[in-house]
Amino acid sequence: MTLPIIGLTTEVVDGDHHLELRSTFIYSISKLGGIPLLLPKVEKDDVIKGQLEHIDALFLTGGSDIDPSTYGENPHPKLEKVEAGRDKYELELIRLALEKDIPILGICRGSQLLNSVAGGTMYQDLDSEYDERLIQHRQISNRDFLNHKIEVMEGTKLHEIVGTTEMSVNSFHHQANHDIGASFEVAAVAPDGVIEAIESKKHDFVMGLQFHPEDAFEFDESSRKIMEAFINTAKKGKAE
Repeated sequence: MTLPIIGLTTEVVDGDHHLELRSTFIYSISKLGGIPLLLPKVEKDDVIKGQLEHIDALFLTGGSDIDPSTYGENPHPKLEKVEAGRDKYELELIRLALEKDIPILGICRGSQLLNSVAGGTMYQDLDSEYDERLIQHRQISNRDFLNHKIEVMEGTKLHEIVGTTEMSVNSFHHQANHDIGASFEVAAVAPDGVIEAIESKKHDFVMGLQFHPEDAFEFDESSRKIMEAFINTAKKGKAE
C-alpha cells in the first residue's frame, strides 16, 4: 500500500524569512507510516486548493497565538505574538479540507482554529480570563514529561481510540477553547475543566487536541494510539 501523505502547517519566523516546525511533528508522522509534507503559508485560493490535492490528511501544528479577530474579539492585554496572515490561510485550508472530508488533527492552536471555523470562541489568556482555579497548563518541564491528567469522555472518537477515560498529557498553552462550535463536541477536559480535546460530530476523523502526542508517542501508549489512528484513517481514505 502506498503511504499516505500528511500535510503539516508551518510557522514563519525571523522577520518572515524562515519556515519553522518542531522536528517531532515530522518524525512522528514518518515513524508511524506517513509521508510528511510541509505546507507553507500562501495567499492565493487556487494554490491552497492545489496543496490539498497533494495530501491525504491535514496536520494543524502549534505555534503563535490566534488573532482574536478570527473569532470576533479585540486583543486581550495578555495576548502574545500573532503571525500575520497565518490564521486566514489555515482557516481556508481547514474549510477546504472539511469539504473534502479528509482526516484533520489539530494540535494546540490547530485545535483552536478548528473551533473557530465552527463558530466557537476562546480564552485569550487562561490565567486572567478563566473563572475557576487553574492547574499548570504551560509546563516548564521538558516536552516528554506528561504534566497532568485529562478525563476522556465516553462515547467519543477519542475514547474509542485510546480505550480509557483517563490519560496523562504534556501541556504548553496559555490559550484554550471556550465556547465550542455547534458541529463539534468536547472529547476531554483537564481536572480544572479546561477543554483538552474536541472532535467533529460530522466527520470520521476531525479532532483537536490541546496537548502534544507527537512528543510522547514513543513512550506513551495513548499518544501513540492517537497518532496511529490519524495516519491509519488517512491510509484508508487513500486506498478507497
